[in-house]
Parts: sequence; C-alpha cells; structure tokens
Amino acid sequence: MVQYEGRFQLTNHRHFNLRSQYRSREYQCHIESAKSSSAVKSYIEKGGEYEDWGEFQIDGRSARGSQTSAAEVYAEALNAGNKHEALQIIKEKDPKSYVLQFHNINANLDKIFQVPIPPYVSPYSPESFNQVLEQMLDWARNNIMNDAARPDRPISTIIEGPSRIGKTKWAKSLGPHNYLSGHLDLNSKVYSNDAYYNVIDDIAPHYLFLKHWKHFIGAQRDWQTNCKYGKPIQIKGGIPTIVLCNPDVQSSFKLYLDKEENIGLKQWTLINSIFVSLDETPLYTQAQEPTNTETATQSVQNQEETN
Repeated sequence: MVQYEGRFQLTNHRHFNLRSQYRSREYQCHIESAKSSSAVKSYIEKGGEYEDWGEFQIDGRSARGSQTSAAEVYAEALNAGNKHEALQIIKEKDPKSYVLQFHNINANLDKIFQVPIPPYVSPYSPESFNQVLEQMLDWARNNIMNDAARPDRPISTIIEGPSRIGKTKWAKSLGPHNYLSGHLDLNSKVYSNDAYYNVIDDIAPHYLFLKHWKHFIGAQRDWQTNCKYGKPIQIKGGIPTIVLCNPDVQSSFKLYLDKEENIGLKQWTLINSIFVSLDETPLYTQAQEPTNTETATQSVQNQEETN
C-alpha cells in the first residue's frame, strides 16, 4: 500500500512497474484505489510478512468506508498486546472517539494495560553502611520482611538527622519499597501493594497528619486514599514505614509532636513507632560497596586491562 498526501493524478501507466534485478524485464502491477486505508493495512498485516516505511496516515474514508462496528473495534483494542497498540487501533478505526474522548480512552487503557512497577535496585548493599545505629539495625531485622514472615502490626520508625549523612540511601537499600517524597502520590504507577515497606522522605509533618499519618505509621491494613481527579484507591497496607526528616522547624516530627495540641498524637505515635535521632556522623565511613552486577562488570574490565 502506498499513501500520498492528496489525490494522486497518474498519467504514466508504467509508473508502478517493477523491474527484475536479473533480466531486462518489467512487471506490471495491479493497482487499485483503496476505499479504506485501515482495512487494507489490516489485510496486509494478517500475512505477517511486511515492512513499514513512514507513518500511516488516517483518512476520512477509513472510518466511513469500513463495515467494522464500534464493538469490534474495541474488542480488537482489548486483544492488543499493549496500550500503544490499542490506542493505534482506535485511532485508525474510530478516529472520532479518539479525538473527542482521548482523555477517557487513555485513562481507561492505563488501567487495562497496567505495567508492573519495576523493583528498585539499590546501588548500595545494606552491609556497606557500617556506622548505622544498633537501634536501626534491630528495627530493620524485626520489621523488614515479606508478607508471610512480617508481624501482623509491624512498628514504623521516624529517623531525624541532618542532610547528606546517608539516611535515604540506607533506607532504600533494605528491600522492595515505596518511596514517597515531597507529596503523597499513591496511584498504581508509583505505589505497589507488594512492597515490604514505605519510605516517606521530606514530607512535612502537618501534611502527613492531614493525609495518612496513622495509616502509614500505624501500618494499618485495607484503607482508602483519594487520588486527584480519580476514584479512591484501595491500599493493602500492613507494612512498616520509615519516615526521614531534618531537625529544622518545618521538617522535624519531634518538634511537631512536642506541641501542646499534639499530645494525644504523640502518645499514639510513640506506641506505633520508634524515634531515632542522628548527629552529623555519616552512616558509612568508607566508599560504599557496589552491587554484585557492578562488581562483576568492574572485574571483567580489570581483566581486560590486565590482558
């Protein structure tokens, strides 16, 4: 199939002739005007052996001339391999809905073709943090584990200390987790119910209080959150949370809980979490160890340089 920008006026009847590579002979092709570009494209693709060159252009006749019903179009879209293919099918076979209802179609296909969140792989091993307080290590051993081994109501921890001492790197090195920084976004693209724990980093205490303080710090199960412009999302919960904060007035959870009006919240928080205060001493004393993958790569490079 060959597409042109507009109506093609042909006067040379040999324009589409094919010349043999091995003999001085031409072959005349059977050329017809297509009533539906999408129908022709689908027919060609059924064979499995074809090559695309350029970008397929949808014309008005693709929708008007096709006998495909809306139900068939969307059934084909549902059977597509991924969201991109489904969108392309709707774009070609139902361009009106694609233009007028793109926002809804796009959002619905996001839910239908959900892509699993890739697990975070820390560039640091937990063992490389050799100056971590024993209190933090004990907490991690007793609370960071898979669902089968985890306590029914694990304890969270609030770690307060200055910047650039390795708090976040240590917290993210312990296993599969949800990392929430700046604000709480719990949509399925960034939040996984299969994580072992949550890391809340640089979120003001008053903001967390207005949202999900007890849900996160209390490791509560089966609760809902309201997404902006979306329906409520069910959170499995039941996992501990590491809260990371700095000791300044705006960020400190300790100073926030010490306020007179927060006495009740402080008592509840002390029951459901442990507080850890860090000084300016880094959580490591030497260059942090690379992961196994990095070690293997470096070993190969060293061998090549030696050879």
